[in-house]
Amino acid sequence: MPKLLSITLLALVTQLSVVGLAQSKHLGCGTKLSTTQMMGMQSITVPSDPQCTFINKVERTLQISLHICLDAEGMANIDMETINASLERLNQDFAPCGLQFEYCTITYMENHEFDGLTVSQAINEETHMTVLHYEPNTINLYLVSTVMSAGSEDIGAYTYYPGGDDIVVVGKSNFDPNWAHFSHQMGHFFGLHHTDEDQFGAEHPNGNNCETAGDLVCDTRADPGGDSDPLDQCNYAGPSYQFSPGVWYVPPTDNIMSSYFSYQEPVHDCRCRFTPQQYNRMISQYLAFRSHLW
Repeated sequence: MPKLLSITLLALVTQLSVVGLAQSKHLGCGTKLSTTQMMGMQSITVPSDPQCTFINKVERTLQISLHICLDAEGMANIDMETINASLERLNQDFAPCGLQFEYCTITYMENHEFDGLTVSQAINEETHMTVLHYEPNTINLYLVSTVMSAGSEDIGAYTYYPGGDDIVVVGKSNFDPNWAHFSHQMGHFFGLHHTDEDQFGAEHPNGNNCETAGDLVCDTRADPGGDSDPLDQCNYAGPSYQFSPGVWYVPPTDNIMSSYFSYQEPVHDCRCRFTPQQYNRMISQYLAFRSHLW
């Protein structure tokens, strides 16, 4: 079987913690930082100077084992053109740090019960699915129709942070090269947080605590989160935020690890880039935790 274009994966945390985002168009991210991961995440440092543009490259191509679930009528409900284009978008987003991806195997899972995957902290469909369909030392990417939380909320996709399983699960409707969902999950897979991560505390807009708060990356702008969208295409049109008296700021809209989409017609994803220090963080965590991937 000829190799298809490169692809990226979605990886989860050592302990899975899933949460849905309230987004009315394309669903967002079901990956959330587990408290058990916090120490490991903070131990990886990158250059603290926001002006640093050096990117540590590794020049390595990683293999993806693609598992596509069939529905009750034996239909895949996703075409290879979309799958290839999504892989190409992934490789474009990761090219600056030298990581590239390609399919090594493509498997069609005939058990349609896996096509609607429900995630919980206990033993669930993922366990049964991966016992039957899993290739060690590769990124195992599972395409299913729906991904639901334990509370029956559609979360779209999830993965594990470094130290967790080499698994990425994506809803087929979210596997779209025009949207950054796949690259976003791959960012988590290699240790990036949401730009509005708050488990480490709030990041000051002036960046004086950027190494220990927010997303732990200094060249991404502080992001208070919230559910306001950039209504004027990708120009933020929501409210400005006050960090402290007299300190106002607005969140980034173009970072792949942010949560902001434009719903103004034509609807599109504003997220288009990683920063140099995000690339360096991913390479550091790849070398520390996922160098077994080939």
